[in-house]
Amino acid sequence: MEKEIQKLRDEFNKKLDELKNLIQDNKIEKKVKEKYAFTKIGDLEWSEPLGEMPWEEATKKCEEMGGRLPTRLELLNLVDNHSEEIEDWDKYNNFWSATTLSNSTQNAWYTYLPSGYTNYTAKTGSYDSRCVR
Repeated sequence: MEKEIQKLRDEFNKKLDELKNLIQDNKIEKKVKEKYAFTKIGDLEWSEPLGEMPWEEATKKCEEMGGRLPTRLELLNLVDNHSEEIEDWDKYNNFWSATTLSNSTQNAWYTYLPSGYTNYTAKTGSYDSRCVR
């Protein structure tokens, strides 16, 4: 009987430690999210522009900010359905998307926001970026 009680205590303490770790992880994630300004547009929150940088660097920066690069379709949705909400953005740049060219993974898609023009280029090029979450 004592072994069963001890086993239950051990299981309880293990679950309690897991819960404490989840709470701590959530607090850290919340602090990261509060550190950067994001604006809600449509279903997503969009960061301020990061400036021009290669794709890999932009991807890492977004992860540090608790977000990710938007997909090509999310950028196009922004142009098609939220142009009034982004009219004050400094949008006369090409913006990286998270979408990699399917048959050439060293390339990624970008979008020119005023027109919605989209194309792909080498990830080593420098384009502007905004993160989403």
